[in-house]
Amino acid sequence: MSLNLIATGSSAGGGREVAGVVVAVLSAALYDLGYVLEKRALVDLPSVRLHPVALLRSVASSRQWLAGFAAMLGGLCLQLVALTMAPVSVVQPVLAGGLIGLVVIGGAVLEERLQWRQRAALVLVLGAVVAIAVSASAGGQVAERAPAPALFGLALPLTVLGVLASSVAMTGRVKSDQLKLVGAAVGAGAFYGLGAVAEKAVATRLVADGLVHGAVASLATAYPWLFVVATLAGMLIFQVGLQRHPASLMATFTNVISSVCALVGASVVFGELLLPPGWSSLARIVGFAALAAAVIVLAVDSESVHDAAITEKAVTS
Repeated sequence: MSLNLIATGSSAGGGREVAGVVVAVLSAALYDLGYVLEKRALVDLPSVRLHPVALLRSVASSRQWLAGFAAMLGGLCLQLVALTMAPVSVVQPVLAGGLIGLVVIGGAVLEERLQWRQRAALVLVLGAVVAIAVSASAGGQVAERAPAPALFGLALPLTVLGVLASSVAMTGRVKSDQLKLVGAAVGAGAFYGLGAVAEKAVATRLVADGLVHGAVASLATAYPWLFVVATLAGMLIFQVGLQRHPASLMATFTNVISSVCALVGASVVFGELLLPPGWSSLARIVGFAALAAAVIVLAVDSESVHDAAITEKAVTS
C-alpha cells in the first residue's frame, strides 16, 4: 500500500493521526536511546568544539557514539513517516514528550540526579503527551503543499536566532552555566525546528506522489538540502551542549525549542491549524499548557543544573 493511500483515506483521518502518534512515540524512543549512547561517549571524549571537522574526528573514534547516531537516524526516519500521517502540531509535541524516558534513564544510567522540580516536569510532560494524543482523534489536516517563499522566509529569522544563541553559549565571556545551557538549546532547537519544517515539506511530496516518485521529485527541490544543512547545524551545536551539560536538561530544552519553532513554522508555511476543530482543541490547549509549564518548572530550577552536573565526569571546554 502506498503512502499516498495511507495518507489520504477518507474516514481514516482520525485513525491516521493516531497511527502517526504511535510512530512518533517509536521515533522518540530511538532518539532517547541515541541521546544516552552519545552522552556516555561524549563524557569520555576530549572536549569537542563548534567545528564540523574537529567534531567528526573526535566522535568517529567512538563506537558507542556511532551506535547512538545510528539510533537517532532511525528515529529521524520514523519521524518522517509520522509527518506523512499527522500534522506537525501533533508530531512535534509527542517527540518532545518522549523525553520522559530520557529523564528516567538519565538518573539510572547517566547518574544525573532527578530533583523534585524535574519530577514535576516529568508529570507535566506525560500529561501533555496524553492530551495531545487524545486531540489527534479530531483528524487534523496534513499539509499537501509547501510554498517555497514562505519556507525560505522562515529560514532567515530561525538561522539568525540559531547563530546568535549558539554564540552566547560558546563564548568565554558568558560565565553562567544556565545561560550557556539555554543558549546552546535555543541555537540547536532553532536549526532543528527549521529542519523539521523542511522535512515536512519533503513529506508533502511523499503524500502527494507516493514514496518512490515523491522522493525522486523532492530531490529536485531545495527542501531536502535545507533539511540536511539545518539538521547538521543543529546537531553540531547540540553535541557541544550535550557534552557540557546534563543530557536530560539539554535534550529537554532543545526539543521544546525545536517544537515551538516547528509549530510556528508549520502554521506560517503550511497553514496547519495549531488547534483542531471542536472539543479536541481543549485537549490540545491543555497539552501545550502542560508542556510550557514543564519548561518553566525546569527553567526556574537554578540548582538542578549544577547538582546534576556534579555527578558527571568534569568536562571542560
